[in-house]
Amino acid sequence: MEIIPSLLVNSQEKFFAGLLGLGDCVRMLQIDIADGEFVPNVTWADPGIIAPRLRLECELHLMVKDPVGVAEKWRAVTQVKRVLFHYEASPDIPAVLQKLKTFGWEVSLVLNPETPLEAIEPYLSQIQGIMLMGIIPGFQGQPFIPATYERARRSKLMYPSHYLEIDGGVNENTIPGFIAAGVDAVCPGSAVFGHEKTPRENVARLQSLITGLTK
Repeated sequence: MEIIPSLLVNSQEKFFAGLLGLGDCVRMLQIDIADGEFVPNVTWADPGIIAPRLRLECELHLMVKDPVGVAEKWRAVTQVKRVLFHYEASPDIPAVLQKLKTFGWEVSLVLNPETPLEAIEPYLSQIQGIMLMGIIPGFQGQPFIPATYERARRSKLMYPSHYLEIDGGVNENTIPGFIAAGVDAVCPGSAVFGHEKTPRENVARLQSLITGLTK
């Protein structure tokens, strides 16, 4: 199971502090982008400033009302490999998928905790992945929703060929349940960037746990 740290910040200073602390200890970074409309939070993520200093591959988690418009700003950023947008954010998902397909990225649909897994079935042939939220999206450090374990297990059974990620509530206490559910990647935020140790040390701790449980 892969660790894809989730960086959700409201300033350039915090973004690059997190990036510097992470170094090259992971393959991919998740950049959280919130517009203050789809979720009650606004993040800082300027592709023009980030791209020249980004050495990791990244995926964009778009918590926004206009996923295509936001993704368009990142189109020239070669480090972007995957874009994730919320099922609940767009009234015209087929149009969003059709447009994002032209960017050359993998595309994942994100489901909020209250959205049935079956909601994505009409779009399975157009997406490569699924991400389930383990919290109400918008802010890191919120209470984990335990039903996420069963949702993850069912999702992997129902859609085994799709890359499954979990975002929200990922830490040393919840990771064993995600491994048991067959999750492909977890996206810890506060467990990596909001801890007293460095992001690199926190990733190492979580990776050691995963390695020990998957031997």
